[in-house]
Amino acid sequence: MKTLITYLVSTVILATSLQSCASTSSVANKITIESGEIPPDMKSEDFTLIGVLKERGSYDKYVKIEFANYTGKYILATENEIKDKYNDTNQYRYIMDYERETASSFSGGNGKSTTVSGKRYFILDRKTNKEYKRKTWSSFYAKEIQAYLKAIEAVKN
Repeated sequence: MKTLITYLVSTVILATSLQSCASTSSVANKITIESGEIPPDMKSEDFTLIGVLKERGSYDKYVKIEFANYTGKYILATENEIKDKYNDTNQYRYIMDYERETASSFSGGNGKSTTVSGKRYFILDRKTNKEYKRKTWSSFYAKEIQAYLKAIEAVKN
Protein backbone atom coordinates (compact mmCIF):
# COMPACT_ATOMS: atom_id res chain seq x y z
CA MET A 1 0.00 0.00 0.00
CA LYS A 2 2.85 2.37 0.87
CA THR A 3 4.42 1.66 -2.53
CA LEU A 4 1.17 2.52 -4.31
CA ILE A 5 0.81 5.80 -2.44
CA THR A 6 4.43 6.71 -3.20
CA TYR A 7 3.87 5.86 -6.88
CA LEU A 8 0.70 7.97 -7.09
CA VAL A 9 2.30 10.96 -5.38
CA SER A 10 5.34 10.71 -7.67
CA THR A 11 3.09 10.51 -10.73
CA VAL A 12 1.13 13.60 -9.69
CA ILE A 13 4.32 15.58 -9.00
CA LEU A 14 5.82 14.55 -12.34
CA ALA A 15 2.66 15.41 -14.27
CA THR A 16 2.40 18.79 -12.57
CA SER A 17 6.03 19.66 -13.23
CA LEU A 18 5.80 18.63 -16.89
CA GLN A 19 2.67 20.72 -17.39
CA SER A 20 4.22 23.77 -15.76
CA CYS A 21 7.26 23.46 -18.06
CA ALA A 22 5.11 23.96 -21.11
CA SER A 23 4.10 27.61 -21.16
CA THR A 24 0.66 28.54 -22.35
CA SER A 25 2.18 30.54 -25.20
CA SER A 26 4.24 27.61 -26.47
CA VAL A 27 1.14 25.40 -26.42
CA ALA A 28 -0.90 28.11 -28.16
CA ASN A 29 1.72 28.35 -30.93
CA LYS A 30 1.03 24.71 -31.82
CA ILE A 31 -2.73 25.24 -32.11
CA THR A 32 -3.20 26.43 -35.69
CA ILE A 33 -5.40 26.30 -38.74
CA GLU A 34 -2.76 24.09 -40.37
CA SER A 35 -2.88 21.59 -37.50
CA GLY A 36 -6.64 21.31 -37.97
CA GLU A 37 -7.46 22.68 -34.53
CA ILE A 38 -8.87 26.04 -35.63
CA PRO A 39 -11.48 26.60 -38.35
CA PRO A 40 -9.93 28.38 -41.37
CA ASP A 41 -12.78 30.91 -41.61
CA MET A 42 -11.89 32.26 -38.16
CA LYS A 43 -9.00 34.08 -39.82
CA SER A 44 -11.19 36.27 -42.00
CA GLU A 45 -14.61 36.28 -40.32
CA ASP A 46 -15.93 38.59 -37.66
CA PHE A 47 -17.46 36.16 -35.17
CA THR A 48 -18.71 35.77 -31.63
CA LEU A 49 -17.30 32.70 -29.91
CA ILE A 50 -19.58 30.86 -27.50
CA GLY A 51 -17.91 29.32 -24.46
CA VAL A 52 -20.00 26.53 -22.98
CA LEU A 53 -20.81 26.71 -19.28
CA LYS A 54 -21.53 23.35 -17.65
CA GLU A 55 -23.47 24.67 -14.64
CA ARG A 56 -20.76 23.38 -12.33
CA GLY A 57 -19.46 26.20 -10.19
CA SER A 58 -15.81 25.21 -10.05
CA TYR A 59 -15.49 24.55 -13.79
CA ASP A 60 -17.57 27.58 -14.85
CA LYS A 61 -15.42 29.82 -12.62
CA TYR A 62 -12.32 28.94 -14.64
CA VAL A 63 -14.13 29.36 -17.95
CA LYS A 64 -15.22 32.88 -16.91
CA ILE A 65 -11.71 33.81 -15.77
CA GLU A 66 -10.04 32.62 -18.98
CA PHE A 67 -12.62 34.19 -21.31
CA ALA A 68 -12.33 37.51 -19.41
CA ASN A 69 -8.78 37.74 -20.80
CA TYR A 70 -9.87 36.90 -24.37
CA THR A 71 -9.84 39.99 -26.60
CA GLY A 72 -12.37 38.73 -29.17
CA LYS A 73 -16.14 38.86 -28.98
CA TYR A 74 -17.63 36.07 -26.91
CA ILE A 75 -20.65 34.86 -24.99
CA LEU A 76 -20.69 32.35 -22.17
CA ALA A 77 -23.81 30.21 -22.17
CA THR A 78 -25.19 26.90 -21.00
CA GLU A 79 -26.21 24.27 -23.53
CA ASN A 80 -29.88 25.17 -23.00
CA GLU A 81 -29.20 28.87 -23.55
CA ILE A 82 -27.31 28.04 -26.75
CA LYS A 83 -30.34 26.14 -28.06
CA ASP A 84 -32.85 28.80 -26.98
CA LYS A 85 -31.10 32.19 -27.27
CA TYR A 86 -28.11 31.63 -29.53
CA ASN A 87 -29.42 29.28 -32.21
CA ASP A 88 -28.64 31.66 -35.11
CA THR A 89 -25.63 29.90 -36.65
CA ASN A 90 -24.80 32.92 -38.83
CA GLN A 91 -24.34 35.19 -35.82
CA TYR A 92 -23.09 32.51 -33.40
CA ARG A 93 -21.20 30.16 -35.66
CA TYR A 94 -18.48 28.85 -33.33
CA ILE A 95 -18.73 27.06 -30.01
CA MET A 96 -15.81 26.13 -27.77
CA ASP A 97 -16.50 23.00 -25.74
CA TYR A 98 -14.81 19.78 -24.65
CA GLU A 99 -15.12 16.02 -24.55
CA ARG A 100 -14.10 14.16 -21.43
CA GLU A 101 -11.42 11.49 -21.92
CA THR A 102 -9.76 8.98 -19.63
CA ALA A 103 -6.64 6.85 -19.71
CA SER A 104 -5.26 4.14 -17.48
CA SER A 105 -1.76 4.12 -16.11
CA PHE A 106 -0.23 0.87 -14.86
CA SER A 107 2.38 0.67 -12.14
CA GLY A 108 5.20 -1.74 -12.80
CA GLY A 109 5.47 -3.33 -9.38
CA ASN A 110 1.98 -4.34 -8.38
CA GLY A 111 0.10 -4.41 -11.68
CA LYS A 112 -2.60 -2.01 -10.44
CA SER A 113 -3.89 0.73 -12.68
CA THR A 114 -4.83 4.31 -12.03
CA THR A 115 -7.36 6.18 -14.13
CA VAL A 116 -6.59 9.73 -15.18
CA SER A 117 -9.28 11.90 -16.72
CA GLY A 118 -9.04 15.09 -18.73
CA LYS A 119 -10.69 17.25 -21.34
CA ARG A 120 -10.09 17.49 -25.09
CA TYR A 121 -11.26 20.91 -26.25
CA PHE A 122 -12.65 21.65 -29.67
CA ILE A 123 -14.27 24.37 -31.74
CA LEU A 124 -17.56 23.39 -33.34
CA ASP A 125 -18.35 25.16 -36.60
CA ARG A 126 -22.13 25.12 -36.43
CA LYS A 127 -22.56 25.99 -40.12
CA THR A 128 -20.63 22.96 -41.33
CA ASN A 129 -21.19 20.84 -38.19
CA LYS A 130 -17.44 20.13 -38.14
CA GLU A 131 -15.38 19.84 -34.97
CA TYR A 132 -11.82 21.16 -34.88
CA LYS A 133 -10.36 19.13 -32.03
CA ARG A 134 -7.21 19.66 -30.04
CA LYS A 135 -4.56 17.05 -30.78
CA THR A 136 -4.02 16.50 -27.07
CA TRP A 137 -6.11 16.41 -23.94
CA SER A 138 -5.25 17.47 -20.42
CA SER A 139 -6.55 17.55 -16.87
CA PHE A 140 -5.26 21.14 -16.65
CA TYR A 141 -8.36 22.56 -18.28
CA ALA A 142 -7.81 26.22 -17.32
CA LYS A 143 -4.44 26.17 -19.12
CA GLU A 144 -6.01 24.40 -22.12
CA ILE A 145 -8.76 27.04 -22.38
CA GLN A 146 -6.17 29.81 -22.06
CA ALA A 147 -3.93 28.32 -24.76
CA TYR A 148 -6.84 27.75 -27.16
CA LEU A 149 -8.08 31.31 -26.76
CA LYS A 150 -4.55 32.69 -27.31
CA ALA A 151 -4.27 30.63 -30.48
CA ILE A 152 -7.60 31.97 -31.77
CA GLU A 153 -6.46 35.54 -31.04
CA ALA A 154 -3.21 34.89 -32.94
CA VAL A 155 -5.18 33.70 -36.01
CA LYS A 156 -7.26 36.91 -35.95
CA ASN A 157 -4.20 39.20 -35.82
